Amino acid sequence: MAGHLRMADWVLDACTIDAIKVDLHQPRHPEVLAAERRASKDALTTMSLLLVAACALVDADNRILIAQRPPGKPMAGLWEFPGGKVNPGETPEAALIRELREELGIDTSAACLAPLTFASHAYETFHLLMPLYVCRRWQGIARPLEGQNVKWVRAKELRDHPMPPADVPLIASLIELL
Repeated sequence: MAGHLRMADWVLDACTIDAIKVDLHQPRHPEVLAAERRASKDALTTMSLLLVAACALVDADNRILIAQRPPGKPMAGLWEFPGGKVNPGETPEAALIRELREELGIDTSAACLAPLTFASHAYETFHLLMPLYVCRRWQGIARPLEGQNVKWVRAKELRDHPMPPADVPLIASLIELL
């Protein structure tokens, strides 16, 4: 029906699109909406995708191990969940098993890694997709092997530690779980 607008054509805020300030409280012309959707799709498809697996190691006291990125690395000083890049042909579980051994000197198995949630975050030059696993069983004592600081914290204390933008949304799921 002419003049009829769907709820998706209305938004409750204002944003900048192609350096033009647009009042989004007002309905937009269908051609403008289509152009915005194409531009958004193009932006999402041109960024390289980086798959990184992360792990919330949970000890017997329901504390979570976090690691501080060492000086000289991107986002140095920020706290994060242990893990790392998934190599081509590698599963996220295999990457975590490898990274936990390299970073912390502990061994675990895929059966001990339970997927909890994931983060999808666009950084300036790449898009990060990061599944977060929970692990409660491993062998060895977690100790920093790559120059990073580590500490055990309660889920509710995670927000007290500055983290990379992709890690922050994962905190709510851990608080709910623990």
